[in-house]
Amino acid sequence: MNFFPADPPEDEPEGSDHVPAPWWKPSDEELPAALPIGETIALTDRVAMILTTARVYSNGVELVVERRIRRGNTSRRDWQELQSRMHDHFGRFDPERLRYGAVLGDGQKLILDLPSGLYGVAPERHSLTHTRGNGGGSEDFYTFEDGMWLWPLPPEGPLEVVAQWPAFGVPESHVVLDSAPLLALASQARPLWGS
Repeated sequence: MNFFPADPPEDEPEGSDHVPAPWWKPSDEELPAALPIGETIALTDRVAMILTTARVYSNGVELVVERRIRRGNTSRRDWQELQSRMHDHFGRFDPERLRYGAVLGDGQKLILDLPSGLYGVAPERHSLTHTRGNGGGSEDFYTFEDGMWLWPLPPEGPLEVVAQWPAFGVPESHVVLDSAPLLALASQARPLWGS
């Protein structure tokens, strides 16, 4: 005789067939083609923002921005606070927040913190969404990486990436790319687990 009854059997749900809307994030089923960029968006005494890479998928581009801060002669306590503030950067309606945007070759302006494609309704043209954010550092430097998903692929012409981060003294800053190499790489993206 057992004091404790047996646990009831768990309902084992079958794998989900849910496929996220393509404008929310890149496909997890696809291996993108990578384009190294290495263009500085903004540089101050303490902060550097670099557009490091474009991960090109068959239907869009993930733009990766690296933010770096350096300690300098900041006290340990202030340095820890600065590192913490690196993570708390997308507070909606905070005038000091980090903001990203893009201007496409057809003149369309996209802002990362404005919603697009809500409730399963596809955006009319293009959209820009946040895909990733992680960071780490040392006693002297801290690095954080942000990803932005541009869907669908940009039109031909210039692709301007815009950033602003008043909390860290970064004014509105821009870097301009040519979309041609991105469009050319889209055909090199391939299924990750075969066809």
